[in-house]
Amino acid sequence: MLDEAARKRVALEYCRRINAGDVGGVLALFTDPPHVEDPVGDKTFTDRAAYRAHLAGLVAYGIHETPGAPVAALDGEHVAVPIVAELRPGQLPDGKLLRISLIALMRIDGSGLIRHMRVFSGHTDMSFHAAAEDTAG
Repeated sequence: MLDEAARKRVALEYCRRINAGDVGGVLALFTDPPHVEDPVGDKTFTDRAAYRAHLAGLVAYGIHETPGAPVAALDGEHVAVPIVAELRPGQLPDGKLLRISLIALMRIDGSGLIRHMRVFSGHTDMSFHAAAEDTAG
Protein backbone atom coordinates (compact mmCIF):
# COMPACT_ATOMS: atom_id res chain seq x y z
CA MET A 1 0.00 0.00 0.00
CA LEU A 2 1.31 3.45 -0.92
CA ASP A 3 1.03 6.25 1.58
CA GLU A 4 -1.21 9.20 0.82
CA ALA A 5 1.59 11.50 -0.34
CA ALA A 6 2.85 8.91 -2.84
CA ARG A 7 -0.64 8.37 -4.26
CA LYS A 8 -1.10 12.12 -4.65
CA ARG A 9 2.21 12.31 -6.52
CA VAL A 10 1.00 9.63 -8.97
CA ALA A 11 -2.15 11.66 -9.68
CA LEU A 12 -0.14 14.83 -10.30
CA GLU A 13 2.37 12.92 -12.43
CA TYR A 14 -0.50 11.81 -14.67
CA CYS A 15 -1.31 15.50 -15.30
CA ARG A 16 2.35 16.39 -15.86
CA ARG A 17 2.82 13.63 -18.43
CA ILE A 18 -0.39 14.39 -20.33
CA ASN A 19 0.62 18.07 -20.45
CA ALA A 20 4.02 17.05 -21.82
CA GLY A 21 2.32 15.05 -24.59
CA ASP A 22 3.98 11.89 -23.27
CA VAL A 23 1.43 9.24 -24.27
CA GLY A 24 3.80 6.38 -23.50
CA GLY A 25 4.63 7.90 -20.13
CA VAL A 26 0.95 8.23 -19.27
CA LEU A 27 0.33 4.60 -20.25
CA ALA A 28 3.28 3.54 -18.07
CA LEU A 29 1.35 4.83 -15.03
CA PHE A 30 -1.42 2.23 -15.59
CA THR A 31 -1.69 -1.47 -14.93
CA ASP A 32 -2.12 -3.71 -17.95
CA PRO A 33 -4.84 -3.74 -18.98
CA PRO A 34 -5.91 -0.27 -17.97
CA HIS A 35 -9.45 0.40 -16.78
CA VAL A 36 -10.40 3.98 -17.58
CA GLU A 37 -13.85 5.53 -17.70
CA ASP A 38 -13.40 8.86 -19.48
CA PRO A 39 -15.91 10.25 -18.83
CA VAL A 40 -18.07 8.04 -16.62
CA GLY A 41 -21.23 7.16 -18.53
CA ASP A 42 -19.66 7.59 -21.98
CA LYS A 43 -16.43 5.77 -22.76
CA THR A 44 -14.67 2.91 -20.99
CA PHE A 45 -11.19 1.79 -22.03
CA THR A 46 -9.98 -1.68 -21.03
CA ASP A 47 -7.63 -2.17 -23.97
CA ARG A 48 -4.17 -0.58 -23.94
CA ALA A 49 -4.20 0.21 -27.67
CA ALA A 50 -7.63 1.86 -27.48
CA TYR A 51 -6.59 3.95 -24.48
CA ARG A 52 -3.34 4.90 -26.26
CA ALA A 53 -5.40 6.14 -29.23
CA HIS A 54 -7.66 8.14 -26.89
CA LEU A 55 -4.65 9.76 -25.22
CA ALA A 56 -3.03 10.50 -28.58
CA GLY A 57 -6.24 12.24 -29.65
CA LEU A 58 -6.21 14.40 -26.52
CA VAL A 59 -2.57 15.33 -27.13
CA ALA A 60 -3.37 16.16 -30.77
CA TYR A 61 -6.06 18.54 -29.46
CA GLY A 62 -3.45 20.31 -27.33
CA ILE A 63 -4.78 19.10 -23.98
CA HIS A 64 -3.56 20.99 -20.94
CA GLU A 65 -4.67 19.93 -17.47
CA THR A 66 -4.44 22.21 -14.46
CA PRO A 67 -4.84 20.06 -11.35
CA GLY A 68 -6.14 21.27 -8.02
CA ALA A 69 -5.04 19.77 -4.74
CA PRO A 70 -5.39 15.96 -4.74
CA VAL A 71 -7.39 14.40 -1.91
CA ALA A 72 -6.53 10.91 -0.63
CA ALA A 73 -9.00 8.39 0.75
CA LEU A 74 -8.43 6.52 3.99
CA ASP A 75 -8.72 3.20 2.14
CA GLY A 76 -5.06 3.31 1.10
CA GLU A 77 -5.94 3.14 -2.62
CA HIS A 78 -7.92 6.11 -3.90
CA VAL A 79 -7.07 9.70 -4.79
CA ALA A 80 -9.45 12.29 -6.22
CA VAL A 81 -8.11 15.32 -8.05
CA PRO A 82 -10.07 18.25 -9.43
CA ILE A 83 -8.78 19.24 -12.86
CA VAL A 84 -9.52 21.97 -15.35
CA ALA A 85 -8.71 20.62 -18.81
CA GLU A 86 -8.39 22.82 -21.87
CA LEU A 87 -8.18 21.54 -25.43
CA ARG A 88 -8.91 22.56 -29.00
CA PRO A 89 -10.86 19.82 -30.79
CA GLY A 90 -10.73 20.11 -34.56
CA GLN A 91 -14.40 21.04 -34.88
CA LEU A 92 -13.96 24.26 -32.86
CA PRO A 93 -13.55 27.54 -34.73
CA ASP A 94 -10.07 29.06 -34.77
CA GLY A 95 -9.27 30.97 -31.63
CA LYS A 96 -11.63 28.94 -29.43
CA LEU A 97 -10.92 26.28 -26.82
CA LEU A 98 -13.00 23.87 -24.80
CA ARG A 99 -12.64 24.06 -21.02
CA ILE A 100 -13.83 21.11 -18.92
CA SER A 101 -14.03 21.06 -15.13
CA LEU A 102 -13.68 17.46 -13.98
CA ILE A 103 -12.83 15.19 -11.11
CA ALA A 104 -10.48 12.27 -11.71
CA LEU A 105 -10.82 9.42 -9.22
CA MET A 106 -7.84 7.08 -9.33
CA ARG A 107 -7.39 3.71 -7.64
CA ILE A 108 -3.66 3.20 -7.24
CA ASP A 109 -2.11 -0.13 -6.30
CA GLY A 110 0.79 -0.77 -3.95
CA SER A 111 3.33 -0.59 -6.77
CA GLY A 112 2.20 2.92 -7.70
CA LEU A 113 0.23 2.00 -10.82
CA ILE A 114 -3.26 3.26 -11.57
CA ARG A 115 -5.61 0.25 -11.60
CA HIS A 116 -8.79 2.18 -12.32
CA MET A 117 -9.48 5.78 -13.24
CA ARG A 118 -12.93 7.35 -13.40
CA VAL A 119 -13.34 10.84 -14.85
CA PHE A 120 -16.46 12.71 -13.79
CA SER A 121 -17.76 15.62 -15.88
CA GLY A 122 -21.04 16.50 -17.49
CA HIS A 123 -22.33 18.84 -20.17
CA THR A 124 -22.72 21.69 -17.68
CA ASP A 125 -19.02 21.32 -16.76
CA MET A 126 -17.92 22.29 -20.28
CA SER A 127 -17.58 25.78 -21.71
CA PHE A 128 -16.07 27.49 -24.73
CA HIS A 129 -13.57 30.34 -24.45
CA ALA A 130 -11.26 32.45 -26.55
CA ALA A 131 -7.89 30.71 -26.77
CA ALA A 132 -6.03 33.80 -25.58
CA GLU A 133 -8.32 34.22 -22.57
CA ASP A 134 -6.72 34.20 -19.13
CA THR A 135 -7.44 30.78 -17.61
CA ALA A 136 -6.69 31.80 -14.03
CA GLY A 137 -10.15 32.92 -13.18
